[in-house]
Amino acid sequence: MKLYLLRHGHAPAAHDAGVATDDQRPLSDEGREGVRLVAGELRKRGGRPGLILHSPLRRAKETAEVAQAVLKPVQGARLFNPLANAMPASALLDELRPELDRTHELLAVGHQPQLGELASLLCGRVFELRPGGLIAIELSDGAAQTLWACNPSDFGA
Repeated sequence: MKLYLLRHGHAPAAHDAGVATDDQRPLSDEGREGVRLVAGELRKRGGRPGLILHSPLRRAKETAEVAQAVLKPVQGARLFNPLANAMPASALLDELRPELDRTHELLAVGHQPQLGELASLLCGRVFELRPGGLIAIELSDGAAQTLWACNPSDFGA
């Protein structure tokens, strides 16, 4: 099984974006382009998530929409409240397992520090995802292995 962890793309501060709360922050144009490039790299490397799950925050939803346009998952993209960055990584993993068991290849779009903590829990090393950053993880027989990782800056974004 493969789990792809994608941090939302670059989003301006609430004040700069003209919105009232952090939850409403939209992706910047730079963020959209970075996510498009990272999703393209996932596709180029053979990634075919059957489903994209995303946090309820606007910037994560918009990130999922960009990734969905590139990856075209069979089951589309949908809201997954546990990705809202409010629960520990171990609890998030418990919530993700049924979806991962069902799809075998899943893209989860969320936030730091939750996604980095989940990758660290699974792979036994420290991860800190930058905006638009992605980690590809192979899960088999109770073990996890980092396959690769990338950031928008790897593609000049």
